[in-house]
Amino acid sequence: MASFRNIAVLGGTGQVGRPIVKALIDAGFNVTVVTRSLGSNPKEVNGASFVTSDYTYESLVKIFTGQEAVVSAVAAGPPIAAQKVMVDAAIQAGVRRFIPSEYGSSSIDQPLEDFKKLMAPKTELIAYLQEKARLHPQFSWTCLSGGALIDMGIPSGVWGFSMSDRTATIFDTGEARFDSITIPAVTRSVVSVLQGPADSANKYLLIRSFTVSQSEILAALEDITQSKWSVSYVNAENLRQEGWKLLAGGNPKEGIENIVRGALFQGQKDISVSQDALANTQLGIQTTNLRDYLESMVKN
Repeated sequence: MASFRNIAVLGGTGQVGRPIVKALIDAGFNVTVVTRSLGSNPKEVNGASFVTSDYTYESLVKIFTGQEAVVSAVAAGPPIAAQKVMVDAAIQAGVRRFIPSEYGSSSIDQPLEDFKKLMAPKTELIAYLQEKARLHPQFSWTCLSGGALIDMGIPSGVWGFSMSDRTATIFDTGEARFDSITIPAVTRSVVSVLQGPADSANKYLLIRSFTVSQSEILAALEDITQSKWSVSYVNAENLRQEGWKLLAGGNPKEGIENIVRGALFQGQKDISVSQDALANTQLGIQTTNLRDYLESMVKN
């Protein structure tokens, strides 16, 4: 199976989608960004074409016709479930590869019960992709999961660190260890899959930049800034329970953030996957040094 050339990207203006689009253009792909509204974007930006869609089946079939692969980078929430329509449209249009919006923590073999509940739409989509690939041999999919996205978790403060005033909120002991991925590693993985699609057809691939804990991040940040940060502590279980209450009460953003923090950072567990299970070498993901990466985040 030769490298694909014509790629449609859904959610290509978001925090993950924008870097994916840039990486694909830099790698020489023909990229079409599908968006609900052009807004201030012209029809072509930095080599990518922009088209609008109401994300109905008919609209997407028209846009996907002539595309060899579709990359989804849609945001969490209702857009995840809406990917089933995207898959159906891709198959009808003759698309040969679909990469869903996975990228973060794994939705299969997930050890955290809270994450399993939150990721139910993603799990359903994977089963849907598996069935569609069985029924349509010309169609295939690849999932890429790297763990918690460090580029989004630290700058946003969700992981408990404030760069501006050098404060840290540590959940429980701060010793819980988990897999984390950088956005450059995600984009490298997407490019690699599309350049050599045969090796990744109908596979759920695990990738990783670091296995890390809050304590390790704090130690690195204090070393980088040459200062002692102000630290406060929060009970992770209480935060998790409050998150479910907020979610049930109609506050999904804060509710999900609290559930994720309460579950991910709780206790002193290690939920990282085995090195042997990773596809880093297959996809050409280079080793990343945590301190160096955090230093680049501090500077920026």
